[in-house]
Amino acid sequence: MKDKRFLIGVCVTAVWLAFTVCMFVTREHPGKLNERGDFFAGFFAPMAFFWLVLGYMQQGEELKHSTEALRLQAAELKNSVEQQSQLVAVSREQVQQELRALEEERERRRDAVRPKFAPHHAGTMTSGGVSDFKLNIVNVGNTATNVHMRFDPALEKPSTGIGTALLARDGTLTTDLRFALTSPSTARITYVDADGMPGEVEFSVQVVDRSLVVGQVARVL
Repeated sequence: MKDKRFLIGVCVTAVWLAFTVCMFVTREHPGKLNERGDFFAGFFAPMAFFWLVLGYMQQGEELKHSTEALRLQAAELKNSVEQQSQLVAVSREQVQQELRALEEERERRRDAVRPKFAPHHAGTMTSGGVSDFKLNIVNVGNTATNVHMRFDPALEKPSTGIGTALLARDGTLTTDLRFALTSPSTARITYVDADGMPGEVEFSVQVVDRSLVVGQVARVL
C-alpha cells in the first residue's frame, strides 16, 4: 500500500510537471523576478499540498498498523497472564495435594506407632453382696511404655489406678473394678508410644443391671 501511494504521488507529480512545462513553453512566461516568484509559488503549492496529504495518509496507515500491533501485543500479554495464572493455580493445587499426602502419610505413621487399647469385661465375682468386675485392657496396636490408667470419679477399687512400664502388642493389662456408686466413671489411659510421643485415650465404665458396660475408646491426644 505504501509503494502504491508513493507511485501514485510520483505519477501525479510527473503529470503536473509536464502540464506546467507545457504551459511554460506554449505561453509567454513572466519576465520579472517577482512575477517568476509568484509563478513558482503557484507551481509548487499544489504539489506541496498533495505530498502533505499523502504523508498524512501514510502516517495514518502507520499509526493504524502500530495500533494493531499494540492490540496484538496486549492480547498476547493477556493470554500470557492467563496462562501464568493457570500455571500458578495448577502449582498451588499440586502443592496442596502434596501437603495433604504428606499429612496423610504423617498421620499413618503416627497411627502405626500408637498403641490401640481394647477394653472388655472379663468376668464378675460377687462375695458378701459386693461385686468385683474384672476388666482386661488388650493392646492391639504398637508397643506402649509408661502406661497408667486412672478413673474419674475414682472407684472404690482400684483407688489409685494401675499401670505398667511396658505393654507390648497383644499384651493385656488386667484390673478388678469395684464401684462405690452406680454412676459412670471415665477411665483415662496415658502412655508413651513407640516414637516417644505421649498420648492419652479414654472410655467409660458403668454398672448396668449388675453387668459392667464399657464404652467406646476415644483418643484424647
